[in-house]
Amino acid sequence: MINSELLPSATEKSKCKGKNCEMSRSLDGEGESTMNRKRLRRDCESTINPNVVIDENSTDEDDNEQSADVENGPLALILDNRKVLHCSMCDGHLTVPIFQCENGHVACSFCCITLKRKECYSCQSTIGSSRCLAIEKILEVVRVKCQNSIYGCKETVTYSKMHDHQIYDCYYAPCSCPISDCKFVGTSRHLYQHLSGEHNNSVVKFQYNNFFKITVNIDGKFSVLQEEKNDDVLFILNNNTGSLGNLVSVCCIASVRKDLYYDIVARCVTGTTLKIQSSTWSSKVRSDIPSPFGFLLVPPYMFNCNGQLELEICIWGPGETPADWLSAKQLK
Repeated sequence: MINSELLPSATEKSKCKGKNCEMSRSLDGEGESTMNRKRLRRDCESTINPNVVIDENSTDEDDNEQSADVENGPLALILDNRKVLHCSMCDGHLTVPIFQCENGHVACSFCCITLKRKECYSCQSTIGSSRCLAIEKILEVVRVKCQNSIYGCKETVTYSKMHDHQIYDCYYAPCSCPISDCKFVGTSRHLYQHLSGEHNNSVVKFQYNNFFKITVNIDGKFSVLQEEKNDDVLFILNNNTGSLGNLVSVCCIASVRKDLYYDIVARCVTGTTLKIQSSTWSSKVRSDIPSPFGFLLVPPYMFNCNGQLELEICIWGPGETPADWLSAKQLK
């Protein structure tokens, strides 16, 4: 139902009609400024609806600035299907540069440049030589919330940088608990707290820049290492079995990449000593794959009759570099 109080009365309509005529004559006349014409319109609007608030001090420049703000300001959009911004080949997020085939199907730079794919999967026409500049411009201005917002991230980034932010830069990226059969997922800091409370007996405590001893088995079980003071990263001592022996390395589980150095020393009763210096491989889940940055190959004869071997490990803190590592770089 319409509220009759908000409707203009016959008298107000008459006034408005008069002002409309005056405004019309002013528009046709010479010498009338744009500011006066706009003021007449505002007067007419206020007569029709007294609830409209008119700023009498507003100028023509203010009106122009407001109009420019509306045209150039942000526009809220709702994307019903995210797939429209996905690569037609790998179904991953589109990244600049973006290529298109002659029929308009788009593909990401990874498929066209890195993998050197030349045939469109959708229509089998040639792809990889023509850029799709329209979509590129959209990806560079459209801002989206980080998908890790459910874990606390409040960042909004351009769509073209969303993938890199969530994979490499987001401190709220979820990490999975390395303990078998545990389904916990959270930020690396929450994971640290989770292990301290729920799996405290399953972790080995250590301190940065100090050697500590740990016993590994020949059957290839991993160990979880937890620094006593730093609460935003966990470490996994991987002990993978191979045809020539055990492949031992250290990786870290963290929301963002951690490049930390470590030493591993293995000694057996026969006097054989093996040593490796390497850097940690970062991941958000525990993996049984040996570190791509290097590993210590321990032959079977170094394990005792019980299938065990004691290792000495030192993990260097953030910003710390082993002295002999620096010496080796200087020799090169």
